[in-house]
Amino acid sequence: MSQEAVAAWRERHQKVRELLRNTPAPVPPQTHMPVYNDVDRFIGARLEAEQARPTALTSDLEFLRRVTLDTTGVIPTPAQIRVFLADPPAVRRKKAIDRLLASPGWADHWVAYWQDVLAENPGILKPDLNNTGPFRWWLYQSFADNLPFDRLVTELIEMEGSIHQGGPAAFSQATLTDAPMAAKADIVARAFLGQKLQCARCHDAPFHPFKQRDLFSLAAMLNGREVKLPATSTVAMVEGGRKPMVTVALKPGEVITPRWPFANLAAHADTGLPPASGALPTRREVAAYIVGPENERFPRVIANRVWKRYLGVGLVEPADDWSHARPSHPELLEYLARAFVTSGYDLKHLARLVLSSHVYQRRPVGFTAEQNSAAVRLFTGPVRRNMTAEQLVDSLHLAAGKNFDSEEMNLNPAGDRPARQFLNMGRPKRSWQMTALSNERDRPALALPIAQSIVDVLSAYGWRQSRQDPATTRDDAASPMQTLILANGVLGTRMARLSDDSAFTRLALEDIPLQRLLEETFLRVLSRPPGVEETRMLTGLLQPYYPGRRVKGAKIVTTGRKTDTRVSWSNHLSAEATLIRLEEEKRLRMGDEPTKRLAPEFREHFEDVLWAMINSPEFVMVP
Repeated sequence: MSQEAVAAWRERHQKVRELLRNTPAPVPPQTHMPVYNDVDRFIGARLEAEQARPTALTSDLEFLRRVTLDTTGVIPTPAQIRVFLADPPAVRRKKAIDRLLASPGWADHWVAYWQDVLAENPGILKPDLNNTGPFRWWLYQSFADNLPFDRLVTELIEMEGSIHQGGPAAFSQATLTDAPMAAKADIVARAFLGQKLQCARCHDAPFHPFKQRDLFSLAAMLNGREVKLPATSTVAMVEGGRKPMVTVALKPGEVITPRWPFANLAAHADTGLPPASGALPTRREVAAYIVGPENERFPRVIANRVWKRYLGVGLVEPADDWSHARPSHPELLEYLARAFVTSGYDLKHLARLVLSSHVYQRRPVGFTAEQNSAAVRLFTGPVRRNMTAEQLVDSLHLAAGKNFDSEEMNLNPAGDRPARQFLNMGRPKRSWQMTALSNERDRPALALPIAQSIVDVLSAYGWRQSRQDPATTRDDAASPMQTLILANGVLGTRMARLSDDSAFTRLALEDIPLQRLLEETFLRVLSRPPGVEETRMLTGLLQPYYPGRRVKGAKIVTTGRKTDTRVSWSNHLSAEATLIRLEEEKRLRMGDEPTKRLAPEFREHFEDVLWAMINSPEFVMVP
């Protein structure tokens, strides 16, 4: 980031703070409920009014596992646990929050969220076929740099840079659709304003206060010039046919000029955005309307998104559709939004407020359909949650100490085709770097077997291979497929296998008592030491084989996972290419080579222990 740009945005933030000084701030109410910060005062006052009681605090280690998952997307390591426990009890939670917010994992975890919300949908095969480009790397760098969020939104809407190499211009990509900027207008409005325009795509929205002209006038602003309504974006009126339930106000071919459709949110654009070279004036206006201080909706929507992510349900529900919603705690929402703005639109500042609160640190509660009503959302504790797909897969790799070892996200390793035909998305190290494998046409030579084994687990737990539409809430309800694929699939088996690249193999080879092995294993997988009964049972299982577990003179065995890069788009229809890929898939299904340095009797029993822990509800659920 250039120092001039940083200084310009800081100057803007200072001007916004000065404007807010003339606006009264919400006053935190008094409460007799537990209070860690002012967030709890708003929650506690409502609990008292409803004569409800909060749940108890989580234990220290439950808190650490939860907050580590919520900030970095993975479970804590044994080293992190020891550092945490070494701090005095009075300050260990605060210090843990500070360390985690400074972690690189902060960026990894947020990218996955905004890929869904912004419908990032790059294709490694024919990326111009109704896809976006990959703007994931720009997102990652923005969060890694802790870019002020108003600046992030502005740069996204300006859509400048590279389409294929990870710049925000990739957000503009939406080929083979009849009105690409209409799709982007809906995404932007839902993400940052809580205004759902999707139903206005082909007619006036019947259940929302938006006309089709509203959507297309915003699309025209993003387009940089007037747009013409496609015939395919309207409901045809057949003479003599049944009159539709919806109103069709625009005609095919009608020209719609650029216009801001949400005057109730911001009547005029704030022209105080720092200058940007090359930005379309109308896109610049959209950004100014959204992030300008006159628009109070923007910081409230972002504050609500952060709250929902950490507490499991929003102060406003649905989080991306506020047309008929009302906040359960309007003063708290205003307090969080104001804190967000005065911090310079610092997402970490907002996260710290929520994570440091008593309500976040309480034991979870079950979620019922009634909690969609603002009248009964009291937040006695966070909603009980399962890990996200990305949290689960990344945590499995972290616990086992194994790398992804995936192929490149690339179907043309020969590199003889332009990026507009084939994207090379690189070799993934975290789940957000995966992408749709584009192999639904039954072409075995185009398979990426290792990547497929990871994508299968991600998909079972709610990850979307194709993000044609934005989503704030995933369809990730518990299902038999989740249980089956984790227990019997390639990835789960690989994580439990004691191969020579496993952290558990290295641990078992150390000269330590069995009790220490069990303690370290539980810390790696479940972030806690084993209980008395667990220790007794597992000691009985492993002790007969533990003294003779190590095999002297045995050599390290490496599992061969190299992908044959001779197979590429140019030859994927050949029989030889198909046989090569089928052989690679066969080797993958055989699993990692088990270590020769541990006796088979001990290794197999220890693998059973690991398998049981990985497949336990305790592993997949957030405390």
